[in-house]
Amino acid sequence: MLIYGKEIREKIKNEIARAAEQQPMTLAVIVVGQEKASQSYVNSIVRFGEEAGVKVDKVELNANITEDSLIACINEYNHNELVDGIMLQTPLPEGINTERVIDAIAFTKDVEGLHNTNLGMLAAKKASVAPATPKAVMRILKEHDIILEGKKVCIIGRSTVVGLPLALMMIHASATVTVCHSKTARLADEIRSADIVVAAMGRINFVTADMIGSEQVIIDVGTNFDSSGKMFGDISPEAKEKAAVASAVPGGVGLITVAELFDNLRILKAQ
Repeated sequence: MLIYGKEIREKIKNEIARAAEQQPMTLAVIVVGQEKASQSYVNSIVRFGEEAGVKVDKVELNANITEDSLIACINEYNHNELVDGIMLQTPLPEGINTERVIDAIAFTKDVEGLHNTNLGMLAAKKASVAPATPKAVMRILKEHDIILEGKKVCIIGRSTVVGLPLALMMIHASATVTVCHSKTARLADEIRSADIVVAAMGRINFVTADMIGSEQVIIDVGTNFDSSGKMFGDISPEAKEKAAVASAVPGGVGLITVAELFDNLRILKAQ
């Protein structure tokens, strides 16, 4: 069974719209360069903001900007009391230290939950916001009544954007979590032995049907494009057909991710 994110997205959007009516919110989205996939994602954020009644300031910077100049731009928004949240679209151009730039964002305005302070608070179970994509994964599981407690979870991918924070969130939900990556021995066996598999490594159709059992739940976080611009996930269509439950790409986790970004904005505004 394929599961989708449209209804969940609409539910969150309605919640955001109600909150925005009571307390107007502004999100600054900083984009460096003209990378196609980044522009597409940012445009979806702008559309969501328009639909939910949230002001989105799209800040477009030249790809040749220096790291210090980028941080100076971020600091302007850190000190702008009219801006409630800041998002920095990645990847950044080569030569810019992404971690340093992200940590330049005030953690109280970090809608992506990627500032080291927010990640540390997530580990300590004290975070008010969490990275948007892991939140979207947790939301799609919850909304489809998929229980994590006591389940064995295999997460493929260890990035600080998805894999690691998602592992923390699932551990907090009493799942037993294995985080796999390119150096994992017998990766296929790890996948087969899990109750729930989350693929977030950024490789088209990496998880194949021979790795998946008929009783498994598989969540596809992959957003990959072929030469013609068609989107694919990290899990093959054949694997999804075989599983008990699988999230769609496109139309699954990605749709909810944008909504969760605005949910983080709502939380930060309320603090």
